[in-house]
Amino acid sequence: MHERLQTYADAIARLDWAAMLLDDQDRVAWLSDDFKHFVHEYDEVALGVGEHVVHALLKDPYLATMTPESVVELTATTLPYFVASMPGGIEGVDAELPPGIPELLDDIEERAAPEHWNGRFGYVQPGLPSYEVRFLASRIRDDDGAPIGWAILTTVGLPAPLVALLAAGDAAMYQRMVALIEPSRHQAAILFADLQGSAELSRRLPTAVYFQLVRELTADFDRLVGTHCGVVGKHAGDGMTAFFLAEDAGSAAGAAAAALRAAREIQSDAATIGARLLPPDVDVRINIGVHWGAGLYIGQLVPGGRLEVTALGDEVNEAARLQESARDGALLASKSLLELLDPADAADVGVAAESLLYLPLEKVPGAGPKAVRDAGHLPVAAL
Repeated sequence: MHERLQTYADAIARLDWAAMLLDDQDRVAWLSDDFKHFVHEYDEVALGVGEHVVHALLKDPYLATMTPESVVELTATTLPYFVASMPGGIEGVDAELPPGIPELLDDIEERAAPEHWNGRFGYVQPGLPSYEVRFLASRIRDDDGAPIGWAILTTVGLPAPLVALLAAGDAAMYQRMVALIEPSRHQAAILFADLQGSAELSRRLPTAVYFQLVRELTADFDRLVGTHCGVVGKHAGDGMTAFFLAEDAGSAAGAAAAALRAAREIQSDAATIGARLLPPDVDVRINIGVHWGAGLYIGQLVPGGRLEVTALGDEVNEAARLQESARDGALLASKSLLELLDPADAADVGVAAESLLYLPLEKVPGAGPKAVRDAGHLPVAAL
């Protein structure tokens, strides 16, 4: 690449932007890693690097990530800028063209490209609703003013305040959640947590104070799950769930330890938050159940409306029953999870693995009829 194009490429790579650079003959010169991820293709030959941009954009990886309407619209609005540099002109296009494109080609006329221009298209992924992506194309020139290429930058079609809200979240956890959009089987530790006596607290406390309490507990839960390489599941009222995947933690033992560390810190922080917000005679206690899922089916249950990961499997239901059986800020953990721990991790999270005594869940004092029915024989220990 021209030295100045390389400078642009290096700067864009540091910013983690999805971008494309064209050379002075409108050939695809460079694609950022984020752009490759965006089109779900990492083979530069398949992406047309070194080919004229029109020929490249007619390849399957690009067409598969745009709505048919966007393909037609982009052809009509942007192709005139590149006709002059196309090898063989319009007649040189020998790809199998999408519907609606052949009819447009007969009417395409060359048009001088402005120094900067922008557009938008509908971006699609298999099984998910499309959403708008915007792009900006800017001419790059050398010190003498001669054109040396184009920089084409993309951004999600969202107002800045919404992007700011997303940016305030845990980016690493978002990445882990994105990897789970397509449902599949995973090994994972399951954590269920709930605020004890929430109905009574909501009656005793001013509504604004109770809302602030739940808000801070939920925010702290999400933060700690992210800190320990987990992904947040559904929140229902003051109930919270999370999953710690073996592949994210490096091993099944690592996932089990991460879930227990998060559980300990969630309970500790809850007491601190309660002491700051509530009168001295009001305690905040978080009851937690932690269980192991050897083959959970994890993915995004409601694509498009929100980024929310959920899991299906008998172990998820059993973990919920563990949490429902815990009382007074207890942490109940299943034998299947605790016996995954390495000795060092067990010591770190305060588990004396060799001296633990397990009870079937039905013998735990707080176990209700549903817990007995769904997981009564599950061996558990109170930590």
